[in-house]
Formats: sequence, structure tokens, C-alpha cells
Amino acid sequence: MGTLTGCGGHDTADARTGAATGATAATGPTRATDPAAASSLAPSPAKNPTDQPSRPTLPPVRKPVLHVHRRYTYTVQILDARTMVDVPDDPPPAGTKAVGLLLRVEAEPRNRSVHAPYADLAVDYPSLEAEKNQYIGGVMDGATPYMTEDQLLFGDDGVAGVDPVFGTLEANTVYYHWAWQLVSEKADLTGASLCEVRLSGRNCIPIGAITADS
Repeated sequence: MGTLTGCGGHDTADARTGAATGATAATGPTRATDPAAASSLAPSPAKNPTDQPSRPTLPPVRKPVLHVHRRYTYTVQILDARTMVDVPDDPPPAGTKAVGLLLRVEAEPRNRSVHAPYADLAVDYPSLEAEKNQYIGGVMDGATPYMTEDQLLFGDDGVAGVDPVFGTLEANTVYYHWAWQLVSEKADLTGASLCEVRLSGRNCIPIGAITADS
């Protein structure tokens, strides 16, 4: 995994702060232009002179859609999910790991700009309440900047993206970024969900398959 800088939440007291780089879908939160990431996304050599190199793409969007109704309303969909033991700035402490999600975020309705969100979200799983401690709080702990699809797949290190804490997502634009949350190293994530953080009630979507990061 490439080197990133961590960042914190705009409405979560203990969330981490800072700036971050971009993400690729296939390798976790690293830039597509990092050497390791680029090799995983590079097209295969042409089989004959008429072959055209394939365009790198994002994973298919999972369903259903999470509709978040906060001060700003927006939709969230998951493209990829994996566990990680290396995240920017503040690596998971001993006995913990991070669950990273590649998210597609769009204002709802589309013709409005919204404050860049991530601290409104949390990963929920059956044993979470029993495993909470000084490190595991049950809310997102960090995120990379928001980027458009072209920025995510083709942007170089000069592409800053939209700050996930203080930035604004423009109207009529789809954004992508990685967000992660600390969980117990032994957590059984079967049936895990991505949820809107609420004082009462639940608004969640299933995460689906979670890949163990190598």
C-alpha cells in the first residue's frame, strides 16, 4: 500500500486530522500512479498490432444505496471493502485492524453542492459493542480526499482532491474516496453494514464481501 497522510472527521471529537492522498480501487488507499498501484492497473501488453490497451476502471458499484439525511443530504455506495493493517499517520494499534471502504458519494439532489462528508458514517458488525475500547469507537477514523473518477484513476501526485473534512463537493459531480474504521483484530465481520450515524434507529446497507489485505 502506498503512503498516505491521515485525516479526521469534522463532527467526530476523537477523529484523526490531516491531509491525505488519493486511492485506487484494486489496491486500497494508494494513488493509481504509485509504481505498485500503477502496475496493478496497467493494461496487458497488446496481443497483436491492432489491439488497443484497455482503460483502467473502478470496481462495479454494489447495491443498495445508502441515503444519508443530515444537514446535507447525499447518497453513498460501496465499490470495494478490505481489511488493512497499514493506514496513514496513525496505524492501527496492536490488537486492531482497519476496515477500508471505497465509496461513491453524490449529492442528493444532484444539483446541490454539499459539505464533504465521512464522519456521518460507521461500520457496524455483530460484536462491535462488546469490542469497543479506547481505540475502537465505532465511527470512521480517517479518509482520503474526494476525487472524480478520472482523478482517481489517472491523477498524479499533484492532484489534491477535495479535503474530506473542510472541502465542498460540487453539484452534479460524482466523487470517490477511501474511508476506514478501526475494529478488533479478531472481529468477525460477517454481516457487517455501513450505517449513517444516528442517535436512534438504524439506516444501514450491507457491505458485502470484505477482502483481507495482503
